[in-house]
Amino acid sequence: MSDDRVETSPATEEASRKTTWVVVTLIVLAVIAAIVWWWLPASDDKKQQTETVEVDQQQSSEVEVEGYGEAVEPEPEIDPEPITEEPEPAPEPETTEPEPEPVALPELDSSTPTVLQNLDSTDVNIRPLKSSQLIRDAVVLMDNISNGSIVRERTIVQRPDGRFSVLEVDGELYIDESSYRRYDALVDWFVSLQPEALVENYELFKPLIQEAYAEIGYPESDFDSTLLEAIETVLETPVPDGLVQVEDDSVMYTFADDSYESLPAAQKQLMRMGPENIQRVKKKLREIRRALQ
Repeated sequence: MSDDRVETSPATEEASRKTTWVVVTLIVLAVIAAIVWWWLPASDDKKQQTETVEVDQQQSSEVEVEGYGEAVEPEPEIDPEPITEEPEPAPEPETTEPEPEPVALPELDSSTPTVLQNLDSTDVNIRPLKSSQLIRDAVVLMDNISNGSIVRERTIVQRPDGRFSVLEVDGELYIDESSYRRYDALVDWFVSLQPEALVENYELFKPLIQEAYAEIGYPESDFDSTLLEAIETVLETPVPDGLVQVEDDSVMYTFADDSYESLPAAQKQLMRMGPENIQRVKKKLREIRRALQ
């Protein structure tokens, strides 16, 4: 058997870029998904019921006849004095909490600094985020991943260090498992996101999210349905067992296994993160899905 060797080429760099885009998409997807369930409307308040009890007062006078056959003139009836009911005290006006005034949102074009500032104020680590149009990029990425595709032009987070690489074993190429580790820090950040800290930001910026969603052709659709479809797409990604064989077609690496190569593009690129990271991402998304349901 020949010595194993690590190779890097334009194909490895292309695979690295594509994997980064998928990871970026998943992170933004999780940020929004984790807080949707907080946004769902609460159940209707119980209706208060009041009962009115009416009391009828009956007044009667009786005439008694005394003696032995002698008629006794009845005593003159005395009209009873009218009963004056004390007026019920006027109910005190109910005190209601004043509704908070709506927050003035920035224009979508200039919303990214405000989004980052609000995330930071709720203890969300914003250092990995990198986008001049955060909401627009997130919406486009999630719309694409819900269809199983990926888009190269959008960048949300900083690229991880290192390069995607392959091993040659007995003339066959396999993904170098050491290249999976370059995504560990990014996945660590992803799984650490707390829904409670994100809900305020989702509710605050939901109008801008819908505006960005309308820009790409969905003016009458709710963004949440796309979110759920994207979650399902990711959760259906298979988890490789052992080394994954690839082929070099001079442009990019393709999977030697036809069942892998026929997967949607988003799932294929996610597989390049490695089994452990895929499992961690999917576990987080399952928690989010359970909360949504």
